[in-house]
Amino acid sequence: MSTVPPTEVGAATPVALASRLRVAMIRIGRRLRHQDPPGLSATQHLALATVARRGELAIGDLAELEHLPSSAATRVADRLEEAGLVFRARDPNDRRGVRLALTDEGRRVVEEHARLGNAWLARRLALLDESQLASLAAAVDILESVVLTDATIAAAAAAAELESPDR
Repeated sequence: MSTVPPTEVGAATPVALASRLRVAMIRIGRRLRHQDPPGLSATQHLALATVARRGELAIGDLAELEHLPSSAATRVADRLEEAGLVFRARDPNDRRGVRLALTDEGRRVVEEHARLGNAWLARRLALLDESQLASLAAAVDILESVVLTDATIAAAAAAAELESPDR
């Protein structure tokens, strides 16, 4: 893999970094989507992964977590159910409520999706040297902190304040 070109003067401003990072993430996402098992859209894969990660959840919760309108989340749930990847279960706390749950096939698809994407990315990362891998690991830590939810950030800040030696 070629080495990364030196950062240009002024390219480390938040605006310049945001532009470069957004384009790089789009390209990585596009390449990873080529590794997806066929048959599902990117939105369907994401929704399926959310159900796998969160466990049973209401369609409204899926809509909120995936930033989808309720009608779109319902259509995604319908497609996933038609494909045999999720099933609708009665909500034990709400007689009218329905929750989405993963089927065994849904779990298999999620695992296969992750395996294929991770394998492709690992092959690409294996081309980097140790210092590049260390830099990337540090960058991933930073990126993960950037995408934390506001509630997670507030909780972390509150915890940090409680642990502060100045208190």
